[in-house]
Amino acid sequence: MLTVKIEGLEELKRKLSAMPRKVEIATQRALLKTATAVKDAEVKEMGRVFNKPTRWTLGAMKVKATKKMEVEVGILDPDGYYKRAASYLGTQVGGGQRRVKAMEKSLQSRYLMPAGWFTVPGEGAKMDAYGNMSNMGFAGREKRRKGTRKSYGFEYFVVQPGARRSYQLKSGKTGNHSMQPGIYMRTLTGFGSAIKPVMIFVKGARYQVRFNFEKVARDTANAMMQAEFDKAIQLELAK
Repeated sequence: MLTVKIEGLEELKRKLSAMPRKVEIATQRALLKTATAVKDAEVKEMGRVFNKPTRWTLGAMKVKATKKMEVEVGILDPDGYYKRAASYLGTQVGGGQRRVKAMEKSLQSRYLMPAGWFTVPGEGAKMDAYGNMSNMGFAGREKRRKGTRKSYGFEYFVVQPGARRSYQLKSGKTGNHSMQPGIYMRTLTGFGSAIKPVMIFVKGARYQVRFNFEKVARDTANAMMQAEFDKAIQLELAK
């Protein structure tokens, strides 16, 4: 009988016997790596399609291993800390009617805006660095009207749908005409007053699909998963 000893055969047998477990570990590692790449791609896409998204919005995207051989990417607590992000990002992903904001609910509860209407920024709206409207500050009405040595006084007024607004200019002339429903700021200049819309009331506010979450996830996963698995299985076989 001729016996031929193949170098490394016993080690290969050991590796093959452990293969199911090694494949499982490699697959899970590849899933996590791919999911992280998907999350990074989604964050990059948000930065591309949105106007200066906040770090809080970008940070809402998470990766979590939920079950064996299953990893999720997205806003993983839509009813918790990131509930608001889940709401507005959801409409950007799927489109459709925008939900009523807290500010809009406040306007409706004070009968300043009809129920079922929404607000959009007007010409005189002050936007912050992230494209959101800053607080108009309704407090201190008389102080605003008087102004200071360096700035004119101003005041806000509301135009309801269907209303005709009369206003008195410092020149003594009176204006009376239909105006688009909304909240306006009147600046009391030395030559009369200047009026600009701060918020416009509209009957509907629908989002178009801007954030193609599924396509970004699918393209990234298809490009990454096989390569990540190949690296992971080689790493396991080398142990």
